[in-house]
Amino acid sequence: MNASSGGEVRLTGISKTYGSFTAVHPLDLTVPQGSFFALLGASGCGKTTTLRMIAGLERPTSGTVLLGDKEVTGLPPYKRPVNTVFQNYALFPHLDIYENVAFGLRRRGVKSVKKQVDEMLELVQLGGFARRKPQQLSGGQQQRVAVARALINHPQVLLLDEPLGALDLKLRRQMQLELKRIQTEVGITFVHVTHDQEEAMTMADTVAVMNAGRVEQLGAPADLYENPASTFVANFLGQSNLIEAEITGKSGGDLLLKVGDGRLALPAERCSARSTEVGTRVLAGVRPEKITLAHADDTDAIDDGRNRMNGTIVDSSFIGVSTQYVVSTPACPELAVFEQNVERDHRLIPGAPVVLHWNPAHTFGLDAGQDIEAGTADLEADQ
Repeated sequence: MNASSGGEVRLTGISKTYGSFTAVHPLDLTVPQGSFFALLGASGCGKTTTLRMIAGLERPTSGTVLLGDKEVTGLPPYKRPVNTVFQNYALFPHLDIYENVAFGLRRRGVKSVKKQVDEMLELVQLGGFARRKPQQLSGGQQQRVAVARALINHPQVLLLDEPLGALDLKLRRQMQLELKRIQTEVGITFVHVTHDQEEAMTMADTVAVMNAGRVEQLGAPADLYENPASTFVANFLGQSNLIEAEITGKSGGDLLLKVGDGRLALPAERCSARSTEVGTRVLAGVRPEKITLAHADDTDAIDDGRNRMNGTIVDSSFIGVSTQYVVSTPACPELAVFEQNVERDHRLIPGAPVVLHWNPAHTFGLDAGQDIEAGTADLEADQ
């Protein structure tokens, strides 16, 4: 199947209010044709409402929806070149898999459906399941039937609303790769709504992180993870240590920071704070897996050019591939450190004095006026 023309989605000034509640604040968003695009955020952030406005299931309060060069803002769902896959799949229980997939073609009056249905079942790797009923399939297989049924009408855009939410963890990870494979093969635009950051980062070319009806940040998964622009994004995509600091000077391309009684360096290009003048307070961020722990007796081996902080281990958890430590430091009472379990230092136990050290290039900077807890409360509420 080749990519449908006109698969670009453009939202211009689109918003949705319900009485005095604003579900989606006016936003502009472009989804390139043929891309896998994810709307990521916690419950109530506006991501599903945005998807439903693309589908025609919700009428925008303001703004326009364009698919390719055609405005569809006022069109009902059945007149839009889009199909939607929902979390509950919505398969017809009385029809077998073949007829479920053929349904859209038959409704359009297509007489000869066998070739298209067979091709679609092969695409989703269910060629041998054509005559089974939905209840005879696993959750992952039912989900693939729903995708096949949605794709057989050759939509310009496929909308996916939490499609993997009902699956267990192992199957969900398997289906993430499966959906990405299908999207690559068919080449059409996928817009995927999820609250699962791993899901978005595994599948999407571009992720829009939504919070309280607004897009906080938009970009490639790796860019969002490495260079979060807000505390919400820093804590929603993975976990971040955010340390209050003060800019004391500059050295080459680095900002020099005072942190408690210590000093850190931060690449100026990785600081998104509004001001980088001396005396400005910022949040210095570093991901837990970027930090190395050294026992206090081994500090002579640490390179002088690395950022470093003294601390004491207060907790450790062995989770198989890594050990997760919580370290108390003068600048921050709870710093998280994730270390791979390759060569474990058995002296690193609660109560042990340690030095945390990392490459200054792995530090990012945010405005200090932001709530450090932002991004965690909403995520917990969504679980």
